[in-house]
Amino acid sequence: MDEQQYTRIILQGSRSITYYSERETAEYCQMEVQMLRRLQSVGLIQGIEISGEERRYSDQDITQLRRIRRLHRDLGINLAGIEIILRLSARLEALQRELGQ
Repeated sequence: MDEQQYTRIILQGSRSITYYSERETAEYCQMEVQMLRRLQSVGLIQGIEISGEERRYSDQDITQLRRIRRLHRDLGINLAGIEIILRLSARLEALQRELGQ
């Protein structure tokens, strides 16, 4: 029996990534810089550290921060609960991608 093998190649668009300062990120997410730093210190967001400068955040980080703000402010969920929700949400998205393949 002849076996056929397929190779799947996924091409992603080369979109330039914009990084925002702490102040800009806090403004876009309607939160204080101190809260932004606290969320980063507990590992809920990453950002990147640029040599000799403050931490910078991407559009993806801003989306995550807005989700965190909604869970915390609007729904009253504490940071431990938010961490669990975000972890489960990421796992669900991974499973959905896997099913899509």
